[in-house]
Amino acid sequence: MRSAIRRLPSAICLAAIAACSSDLPKGTTEITVGRTRVRTDSLLDVIGVVYRMADTTLVPARGPVRHWLQALQTTLNDPAIQAARAPGPMPVSLVLETYAEGERPDTACGWIAPGERRCFTGNAPVQAQVRAFIRAASSFAPRTAGLDQLSDDERRRDLADVWDALTRSRSLDSAVVAYSGYSDLRFDVTLARTLATGGTTSSVDAARALGDPPRIFLTPDAVFLTRSFRQPTYIWLSLSHQMMHIVVRRLFADHPELLRHGFALRDGVGPEMARLGYDALFWDEALGEQLARVLSIRLMQRTMPTITWAARSEALNAGMALVPWLEDALMRYEQHRDQYADLGAFAGELARALDSIPSDPCRAAPAPGVALVGVARHRAVVGWMADDSPFRAKRLLVGDTVVAIDGDSVSAGGLLTPTRQNNLAWAQHLPFELGILDIRRGGRDYSVQVPINWVPRVQVRVASQRRDTSATADSLPICRWVTRARRVPAGR
Repeated sequence: MRSAIRRLPSAICLAAIAACSSDLPKGTTEITVGRTRVRTDSLLDVIGVVYRMADTTLVPARGPVRHWLQALQTTLNDPAIQAARAPGPMPVSLVLETYAEGERPDTACGWIAPGERRCFTGNAPVQAQVRAFIRAASSFAPRTAGLDQLSDDERRRDLADVWDALTRSRSLDSAVVAYSGYSDLRFDVTLARTLATGGTTSSVDAARALGDPPRIFLTPDAVFLTRSFRQPTYIWLSLSHQMMHIVVRRLFADHPELLRHGFALRDGVGPEMARLGYDALFWDEALGEQLARVLSIRLMQRTMPTITWAARSEALNAGMALVPWLEDALMRYEQHRDQYADLGAFAGELARALDSIPSDPCRAAPAPGVALVGVARHRAVVGWMADDSPFRAKRLLVGDTVVAIDGDSVSAGGLLTPTRQNNLAWAQHLPFELGILDIRRGGRDYSVQVPINWVPRVQVRVASQRRDTSATADSLPICRWVTRARRVPAGR
């Protein structure tokens, strides 16, 4: 039966695949399911292998990547792998975003303060190194012949599995369109099977969607690398979230006034979002991520209710504190769809929901209020400082070159690095309790230190919503995102 189906025309085979669980015709590298184009990319698979082999200390003891290492031991000094090492540690997001639009101007824009939208640039040298790595990786393709996960058969199986997942009962893209009301949405999905996300790239957002239609990269689960695309629930959870990002982008484009609401909560949600690999310095980024999470939760409730708990639990465990409040608002949207043609018509209600989210004061370091723009592997430039930044009193200036950052947590850093380069050497750490920036100004090196006097900071009322109102303390003992207290000797 299998060989017979392979001889059928492609359109007939695609229609029958869900029922037959058969293979796609040889040579198939993409499929179209409703409004969604899904494709594989052999060059991207090779790039993933070169990327993984550039730092062999991260190769697990078992699995396909260990097999790659054993097979490629004699070629680890190949120019392609050396090019992968040149930019230093790279998150998956940087590789994929550069691959999608390598010539895109190095610019990141967003709401950085109430009523202030700013754009930053300066990361072009690192971006150029990544482009050079991607070009060099194509020459490595012959060396990967025969490696697990890189055959045409494996890619066709992925496409067949994704087809099965996206056409079960109700199609995913139709569900997204029906929920959002945006009937003209289109989706372009590339399976990045060798580029599993790590600690510096969010597991559900392998890369920001770029282009028109926005290009989505679907990466495998970091634990079940070889089986992820065979799991319909994984496809729905991961892909629905990224599709909802496109919905949110449309919502913000049509109703930019929405971003003026809830801004006071940014310092409360930013640290925990940065821990997940997001540039929470921008309110667009922080609000957009949480809104995409809650939209995908509500979509699951309507289409695959048995896994709604997984989507909701993952969001809450990741510290997405706005999710419960936004979910309450979206339930009202669902109850009155006859009044709202699409999410844009509901933007006013979302704005009111954001303004009504309760918060508690808690003790932590003041927000750094500094935007650091990456310009090289070990160097950044101060691109912006808030009026109330504690670094202002220490004579830090916009335009200073930062050559080192010491500490133990990037979560409170409020770092802006285009393409989310949170793990470059200069941007690894900025602590809550003590900020130290080694800077270079006028040819001389200085150290700018900010000992922290703990102050009240906003915390969205989720963990504390059952708080005893009879308590006499005017703030919680400590913000939930503070993980380590560092004492500063008197006089420093």
